[in-house]
Amino acid sequence: MADCKKSGIKVLNPDVNESDRDFSVNRNGDIRFGLSGLKGFGSNVVDAIIAEREENGEFADVFDFMERLAGTVNRKALETLVYAGAFDSFGYRRTQFFVVSKNGDQFIDELVHYAELYKNDTVSAAGSLFGDMEEMKPQRPEMPPAVGEEDTLAILQKEKEYVGMYLSAHPLDRY
Repeated sequence: MADCKKSGIKVLNPDVNESDRDFSVNRNGDIRFGLSGLKGFGSNVVDAIIAEREENGEFADVFDFMERLAGTVNRKALETLVYAGAFDSFGYRRTQFFVVSKNGDQFIDELVHYAELYKNDTVSAAGSLFGDMEEMKPQRPEMPPAVGEEDTLAILQKEKEYVGMYLSAHPLDRY
């Protein structure tokens, strides 16, 4: 990391639309952290993300990601991706995933539940006479609004816990 910083090379967080299995170099010449480097993240999930992206293109947003990987990405894997910053390119704040909604669940739990419903709906629709009726499909949960300032130190601590190092910033940068 120190050598990259000295050479002016950025090391970027993992990203569901850009990361490979291992470290790679993106279009801008920056190093992108590999998905297999995430702590507690299974290789089957890494392979599924990369295969889905290569077969059907980049993910449009977190909902598209969950729909396309329904049944593969569980809450723990999703939490790891959020804390590692793998959805930052979609414009979400990491804290938005952990906001408690009106029904008392965190948004991340609603997202996992939505993916389960979506998967079940897709399976049942395949054998149904009314399979593609739009009004019967599960509704996407609403992403909670970003409020206030994020606790950068808390975000960096979680990033270090799941990635093994500080990538997006360093706690001492402000000093």
